[in-house]
Amino acid sequence: MEASVEAEQASSWSTTDSLTASEIRLITQSYDLVSIGRRFSRNFYARLFERAPHIRVLFPDDMSAQVKKLMEMLATLVGKLDQPHELAMILEALGTRHRDYGVTSHHFAPVGRALFDTLESELGPRFDEPTRRAWIALYALATTWMQPAATLPVST
Repeated sequence: MEASVEAEQASSWSTTDSLTASEIRLITQSYDLVSIGRRFSRNFYARLFERAPHIRVLFPDDMSAQVKKLMEMLATLVGKLDQPHELAMILEALGTRHRDYGVTSHHFAPVGRALFDTLESELGPRFDEPTRRAWIALYALATTWMQPAATLPVST
């Protein structure tokens, strides 16, 4: 991905606060087409660790449970797209858990890029510009709700 595209995505991640009906429809349709299963999750983590090898230490050696967690979380997110209050609560709790794992704000960008790369690989030409932008909007929303909880100091 070109630097200008990444800069545009990073900018949009911090400014999006809602999804349109059209974005929800595109996300749901593309999610239904993608193999959001073990293959998708394994490909996502392979891309993530290739892009950002320093993140690998945040994960267990055996990724089996993590692969399953990613599948479940994506299903939950997509299932709650039309319930923003519930989605926000889920993502805030997820942010808190990620803080406890050592996640910081600079981890979010490579995760987003790995997600978009994996979606593009799975969907091929069906991952067109409107669909890409819808997923970027979802990721922006997710990071908006997760980052504050993920970056708060751990209470002792």
